[in-house]
Amino acid sequence: MAKKIAISLLIASLILLIIYGADVAVASSSQEREGFLPFNEAIRGGVIGGGAVAMSIIAFVIARKEYAPPVSVLLFVNGGLIIAGMVALISEGALSSENSSSAVRTIGSTMAMGGILIGLGAWKLATDKKVAATRRREPAQK
Repeated sequence: MAKKIAISLLIASLILLIIYGADVAVASSSQEREGFLPFNEAIRGGVIGGGAVAMSIIAFVIARKEYAPPVSVLLFVNGGLIIAGMVALISEGALSSENSSSAVRTIGSTMAMGGILIGLGAWKLATDKKVAATRRREPAQK
């Protein structure tokens, strides 16, 4: 049951990250610099992006003692998506604006969150390998 809850949280988190990324893409391509969500950048990042990261961490905690390889994969995907989004912003020239020091802090902290999710995915992968090895050594119960 815990594995299903964790996977559901991670899928919901992935959906939030995709919606967030799509909104940023629309905002960066529109002349008004507004996305389709009725939030400014700070609220969008805090609520949607922060919520997605929080849900991912909660999912890791829920599934940490269970054998659940999909949890590792989804943590890698969510963290990678966050980092890829920040790399895309950098390549668009987000650091060349007049608020470049604030942009550097925001991009740096956001990339750190993506790195944390990737690290949790690696930790979960290592834990899953230990659980699988333990299961192979134990005799089948009747």
